[in-house]
Amino acid sequence: MGSWQEGKEAENMFIIMRGDNFIRRSNRNEDIHEHWDVLDRELGKVDVKASKRLYRHGDVDDTVWWELKTVKRPPNGKSKKGWGVPNGIDRFIAVKIRDTFLLIKPENIIEDLRKRCTSFYRGEFGLHSRPGRGDLTTILPHSYIYDNYTFGVNL
Repeated sequence: MGSWQEGKEAENMFIIMRGDNFIRRSNRNEDIHEHWDVLDRELGKVDVKASKRLYRHGDVDDTVWWELKTVKRPPNGKSKKGWGVPNGIDRFIAVKIRDTFLLIKPENIIEDLRKRCTSFYRGEFGLHSRPGRGDLTTILPHSYIYDNYTFGVNL
């Protein structure tokens, strides 16, 4: 299963778990430009993230990649803020780790990430960018997610 499919599966699981609190999915514009997937009666806007893998063709190992800059570029050609950075939209990032979604507000951790993520390497708090893509990500350890989440939803 590919990353896109895994993401959609995680969104569907989140929606089922939220039951009557689910209002609607985001439209394409909201998803791309505002970085949210689900509108929830109790939580508001939520961007749902699935478990990932450390290496592209490896097995899902619950690696949490946190996007700081996205590959999607506005007309000026500069990279824009990724989903893991505050963007003026009040929203949670729901990170799926095994049978739980842990919800984090990007504004609650961004300053700490700016202090921690200063060198390029593939590992926890290391900056990672793909050649020619203009993206920028880091890997967050599960302990960091557990230490900084605001709200949890169990399967």
